[in-house]
Amino acid sequence: MRCKLSAAVLAGLCAINAQAADLAAGKTKASACIGCHGANGIGLSDEFPNLAGQKAAYLARQLKAFRSGERRNPTMQAMAKNLSDTDIEQLSAWFASLSPKPGMTAEKPAAGDRAGVEEFPAPVFITMKKSGTVERFPAEIQWAGGPNMLYDAVTPDGTTLLATSPSSDSVYVFDTATGKQREIIDVGKAPKGIKVAPDGRLAYASNEGSAEISVIDLVSLKVIDSISVEEGPHNVRFTQDGKRAYVTLQGGAGIGVIDTRARKQIRVIPVPGITGPHNIDMSADEKTAYVRDFVHHVAVLDLDSGKVKRVIKVGNGHGGIDVSPDGRFIATAAIGADFISVIDPETYAVTNITVGQGPHGIRTSKDGRWLYVTVTGENRVAVIDTRSLQVIKQIPVGEFPFWVAVKDNP
Repeated sequence: MRCKLSAAVLAGLCAINAQAADLAAGKTKASACIGCHGANGIGLSDEFPNLAGQKAAYLARQLKAFRSGERRNPTMQAMAKNLSDTDIEQLSAWFASLSPKPGMTAEKPAAGDRAGVEEFPAPVFITMKKSGTVERFPAEIQWAGGPNMLYDAVTPDGTTLLATSPSSDSVYVFDTATGKQREIIDVGKAPKGIKVAPDGRLAYASNEGSAEISVIDLVSLKVIDSISVEEGPHNVRFTQDGKRAYVTLQGGAGIGVIDTRARKQIRVIPVPGITGPHNIDMSADEKTAYVRDFVHHVAVLDLDSGKVKRVIKVGNGHGGIDVSPDGRFIATAAIGADFISVIDPETYAVTNITVGQGPHGIRTSKDGRWLYVTVTGENRVAVIDTRSLQVIKQIPVGEFPFWVAVKDNP
C-alpha cells in the first residue's frame, strides 16, 4: 500500500529543504567574513564583533545599513555593497544558526622550535596584537608596546622601528638596539599600515578611520602633514625613488597614487574583480602591483595602463603580501585559512603551503632564502625554506602575532 503525504506535510518538507539550502548558501558566502568574524562567527579579536547566535533580522538590518551607507565603516561598506537581498538573508540565517558560545582561544604553545641565526640573517621584528608587544628575532626578545600592536616597519638603517596602535590612534617608536620606547606619536583615527620612505626621513601611517595619511618626520618624531585620500586607507608602498606612494583604499575605491613631494593624492586606480584592497607590493621594475584583497583574491595590476591583468584566487580572509627581493615569487597569507599561497610571477601558478591556522603577516628575508609567517590562531611564527617550500620551524611567540618587518625588504 502506497502512503500519500498530505499537502501540509509536503509544504513542511519543502520549507525544511529551503531552509537547509539557505543555510548552506549562507555558509558558502560567509567564507568572505571569516577573516574578521571567524569560521564559527566569533570575532578573531576584540575589534570584531561576534555574529554567532545574533538574531537574523538584526544582522540583515545591519548589512543593509552598510550597503546603503546609512551605517559607515569602510571595510563593511566595501563588503556589503554588492550583496543582494537574498545574499543578506542567507548570510544572516547562517550566522544566526551558529552557537554564540566562544570556542577555545589560542594560547602560547608550551614547546616549539627556537630561532637560529641561519634562518634569521638580519633582525626581524614581529608585532603581537593581543599581547601588546614587539618581538625581535633571532634573539626572541620581547619589548613592551602599547594596546593592540598591529603593523610595523623598520627604518633603512635598521635603528628605529615604528608600530601602529589603532585602538589608541598612535604610532609607537622603538630603538631597535635596546627595545626602549623613544616616542608615542598621536596620528589620525585607527592607524593600520606604517611604511618608511626609502631615504629614511619620513614615515606614512595609514589612518583607516579618518581617510588620511599622517606624514611623520623621523628626526623630530612628529606629524608634519596629513594627506587626504579616499575611504579606508590601509597600507602604503613607496617606489624606490620615493617620488610616489601607492595606498590601498579598503573602502573599495582602489589604489590611491600619492605624489610624495606635493604630499597629495593625484590619482585613484580602480581594481575591479577584488573586494576591499588590503595590502600591496610591487615587482622590482615597479610596473606591476600585486594587490591582496579582504576576501580571497590577489589582483595583478599594470600600473602604467591601470588595467587588471589577472585576478588570482588564494586563501580565505585578508593577509599580507610580499614580492621576494629576488623577484622569484609573490607570497600572500590568509587569516581565514591554514595555508599561505606562493605565486609564480610568470605563470601565476599557485602553490599552497600549510602553516597553521590564521596566517596574516608575511615577509621574505633580503636574500630571498627564508619566508616568515605569523600564525595568529596558534601563536607561532612559521619559517619556510623557499628553496624547498617547506616549513622548517614553528616558533612559539606572544598572543596574536600579526605583522613582520624585515630590514631591507620594505
